[in-house]
Amino acid sequence: MLATYPEIRDRIYELARRHDLRPDWVESTREMRALVLYDANQVAVARATVPLRRLEPETLTRLAHDLEIVFGKDWMK
Repeated sequence: MLATYPEIRDRIYELARRHDLRPDWVESTREMRALVLYDANQVAVARATVPLRRLEPETLTRLAHDLEIVFGKDWMK
């Protein structure tokens, strides 16, 4: 399981490239970054909140669930 923000961010970029998606960080705070993934037609296919700090199990589970629709199950492992 990915455990730090840089690991999660890098995996998102890697998988987005593989699936021909464009990640867009639409909002940032000290605690989180809001992510929208767009397809080639500029249609938003997924939205998620990526924690920057306090990566607690329930937050990571919610993130994994929000993006498994495009990246597949266990994308964070």
